[in-house]
Amino acid sequence: MLELSPRLHSIAKRVPQGALLADIGTDHAYLPVYLLKSGKISSAIASDLREGPLSRGKTVAKQWEIPEEKISFRCSDGLRGIAQGEADTIVIAGMGGDTIAACLEGVSWSRSPNLLYLLQPMSSIPELRRWLSEHGFRIEEECLSREEEKLYVVLQVRPGSMHPLTLGECWAGRQWQGMQGEHRLAYLDDLIARRERARAGMQKARANPREQDILQIELLLQELYAMREEWILWQA
Repeated sequence: MLELSPRLHSIAKRVPQGALLADIGTDHAYLPVYLLKSGKISSAIASDLREGPLSRGKTVAKQWEIPEEKISFRCSDGLRGIAQGEADTIVIAGMGGDTIAACLEGVSWSRSPNLLYLLQPMSSIPELRRWLSEHGFRIEEECLSREEEKLYVVLQVRPGSMHPLTLGECWAGRQWQGMQGEHRLAYLDDLIARRERARAGMQKARANPREQDILQIELLLQELYAMREEWILWQA
């Protein structure tokens, strides 16, 4: 059986049984091929902006004997090559948060009911969380996976409204007692360490940083430390 990396496996296990999958930025098409081979999904659209990754994906699909009628390879920009109703579960992984937001904004049907999004941003994660909360999307759940020394986050998202996020929640995601969080403490520690380094760099800079920027980062650190303490208390 095809083996997925930990970050892709963290997405695969959240795909519903029988889903109509669209994998945006599919690269080698490992995720849709794995899900089709395991019988978890009914069909897949593997989409990428470039022909090269699609060619590699077709090779992988052929190697694992995926019927051509089960997987459609499309060269398209984001969701633009997919029609409304062709997919009910949409994966957008391996891109920056700003690119993911642009994909969701790029088609009129992205907020249609009953759609499930599994988003795995590589950068601009706080900005993406805030954008989602302000543009008609609800973050239902988050999960973390580790590959070597790097932590990856998956946002499980549906169209709908959600309570506004605090500054700390934009950076670390919302947490609640009883949520699954094997890597949660490490994630908070990493965010705190990065923000501490950023504050130290601002304070050492030759040009005086704006007082507003210093206050903003200090407020963020206060919230992150409070979330860390809360999480530790819940695990006791």
